[in-house]
Amino acid sequence: MGKLTGLCGRGLRFVRRHGMLSLYRKVKERRDRNRAERDYESWLLAQLPGEEETKRQRETEFAFAPLVSILVPAYETPEPFLRQLMDSVLRQSYGRLELCIADGSPSDRVERIAQEYARRDSRVRYRKLSENLGISGNTNAALELASGEYVGLLDHDDLLLPGALFEIVRALNDGEPVDAVYTDEDKLDPERNRHFQPHFKPDFNPEYLRSNNYICHFFLVKREIALEAGGFREEFDGAQDHDFILRCTENARRVVHVPKILYSWRCHAASTAANPESKLYAYEAGKRAVAAHLERTGRSGQVLDTENYGFFRVRYPGSSELLIKSFENFDGQTGINVVYYDKACNNSVTISGEEDYVLFTCVRKAKVNAGFFSELLACCGRPETGMACARVYGKDRRLRGGVRMAGVRDPFSKGLEGLKADYTGYFHRAVLQQELEGPTDCFLIRRELLGDRREISLPELCARLKKEGYPIYYEPWAVMYESR
Repeated sequence: MGKLTGLCGRGLRFVRRHGMLSLYRKVKERRDRNRAERDYESWLLAQLPGEEETKRQRETEFAFAPLVSILVPAYETPEPFLRQLMDSVLRQSYGRLELCIADGSPSDRVERIAQEYARRDSRVRYRKLSENLGISGNTNAALELASGEYVGLLDHDDLLLPGALFEIVRALNDGEPVDAVYTDEDKLDPERNRHFQPHFKPDFNPEYLRSNNYICHFFLVKREIALEAGGFREEFDGAQDHDFILRCTENARRVVHVPKILYSWRCHAASTAANPESKLYAYEAGKRAVAAHLERTGRSGQVLDTENYGFFRVRYPGSSELLIKSFENFDGQTGINVVYYDKACNNSVTISGEEDYVLFTCVRKAKVNAGFFSELLACCGRPETGMACARVYGKDRRLRGGVRMAGVRDPFSKGLEGLKADYTGYFHRAVLQQELEGPTDCFLIRRELLGDRREISLPELCARLKKEGYPIYYEPWAVMYESR
């Protein structure tokens, strides 16, 4: 009954802010995704290593076998959850680890269990704090206990799945040195230990990380980078992980994504996993974390809320508003050369004119929102941008073309193409700024990046820009609707 009351209250507040139609779409999207994932738990169990595979993993000798320190800030953790957490770590097939628990509990609940495990396993490092220092202070205390080359973040009631550290260390041995690693994750029902709502993440995507803390769990980073970053900051409590991850990845040379579900986030009534409204202060802290990141990296921008808690939009400075709402009256009037191309003709185009910007589109007749050009120009004006891509809907008002990030391995979805207008998609990706694998059906580019050539192959252009370090950015606030 309590859950139902909470859901009704959240729904009513959402309707007041965004309207009944938005709530209907939100509920329908979640229901449709739940249907698509109905066999998720059986799929997950089939992915986990069995006895033979676990034995093979234990016997594997890596050329690089670092000590991994798992940091756990504990506070009055329920005994069943704490035991499950500790077992999930200490039974990992990769055994070069230490479990560092900093306990801010006023009672001896955590201490009794931690000391019991420490007597049996020397890899448990436990410290009873004289007072509760908060989530950031407690995590910093756990960091002080760590001696490993890498440190990983584990919430006090969550789980590492079997083989997690093995897969991570295997990634550390694959190619160039790695400064930070993260994995995919899911949620865990505390009552039935049921796994649900998997989060299949992209490869490292700084633009997307500014939109939301998609990395979250499980995150592993070199200890020296964590220390150089200054550990965790209490002024960002609630979003301390987002702030920490931003600061660490700013200084990391190589960040690797392991595209496997290796972490389970326990979902209960007080957690943000189950109830996004349980910690509204966390989202304000998240906005401040992104704003601080922008300042540190020399970017100008205003961090704004979206209708979904914990998901942000960065409004970059740009030109004044251009109130042009269709293709019929902007070509040649805005300093933008418009080039139409046909996907059936190998995406080869001829460039004319001398304008500073070129807009490529395979949609010949369309309506655009009032902020279309100002949003694209603001994105394109950032010196690192290769292409600024619009959100494009076809005549059927469904999402056209590719809105795809590299590294997403989602067996339960074909992606965002065909998504209905006004729906936000998986983890709201249709309406979040991100770096794409390739452009959408309409994108803006600075002419200087085209060089002197007048005949251009768009696939070759994309490949060259990415090789030269110019990302393809998605600007979902520039919206185009193909005319019927």
